[in-house]
Amino acid sequence: MLPRWLNKFGLNVARVVVDTNVLVSGTLESKGFSAQIIDAAIAGQIRFLVSTTLVEEYLEVIQRPHITKRYPKIGERVESVSFYLDTNALCVSTGEIARIVPDDPDDDFLIACAIEGNAEYIVSGDEHLLDLGRYRGVEILTPRDFVERVLR
Repeated sequence: MLPRWLNKFGLNVARVVVDTNVLVSGTLESKGFSAQIIDAAIAGQIRFLVSTTLVEEYLEVIQRPHITKRYPKIGERVESVSFYLDTNALCVSTGEIARIVPDDPDDDFLIACAIEGNAEYIVSGDEHLLDLGRYRGVEILTPRDFVERVLR
């Protein structure tokens, strides 16, 4: 990792695609591995790569009635994460998406985002993605593994 003062500017930091399940988990819980990953991105230690599909999916899920009812005090955290995604995450256009994840083609857009944005990592809790382990040089890790191997 680079010195903290250099990371603030987003220079030469790891490019990471985080699955919607990681974004939602890290928004709902202020502690835990997913929250640490979001906090690292907001602090400039890593840089999220997103696509329009990913951001739209996150916003749709986080606003579901059962979530807003169960977590009535998450508004500030949602605003903070949404602001980061809008202003500091790198949005990539994925174009046509190839079939990559055999058991869950809905996850193909994450792989496409990572490839298009030259990501080093995808972080997910989805077994279909994790079973790949690595795809075209992009390592696919659980939130725990990412925090333990990359952030520490």
